[in-house]
Amino acid sequence: MLAFLAELGRPCAEPGEEHRRQAEEILRRADTEVLIAERDGKAVGLACLLVLPRLGHPTPEARLLDLVVTEAARGAGAGATLVAAVTARAGDGGCHLLRLECGHQRVEARRLYERLGFEGRGLDWQLPLPPQILL
Repeated sequence: MLAFLAELGRPCAEPGEEHRRQAEEILRRADTEVLIAERDGKAVGLACLLVLPRLGHPTPEARLLDLVVTEAARGAGAGATLVAAVTARAGDGGCHLLRLECGHQRVEARRLYERLGFEGRGLDWQLPLPPQILL
């Protein structure tokens, strides 16, 4: 499953044991769900949904953490289908908002999100943290 992330330049293009452990932990979490899109019995995309409670809102917020579709399957509806499935699950879970991040350089992805009704809001502020030393 992690091989899809390489297509977006994610750091686990060649997943090692630590990435496998992390993926297994994510899959076991009650607040996270990974959805897979298949074509002809072969996986062509994935979406990772995280549901978080919010202190300032009575209902949870959903986050689309990752949406990855293989290059060969792009433009054929897999991404839109995955987003629709994530949106339905978020709505069924009582979420008031579905949020995602998308880099400015990902023009095709931004077009998809806009076509599906997402609105760009505010700025993305980030603070890179030093790597943790694992003992």
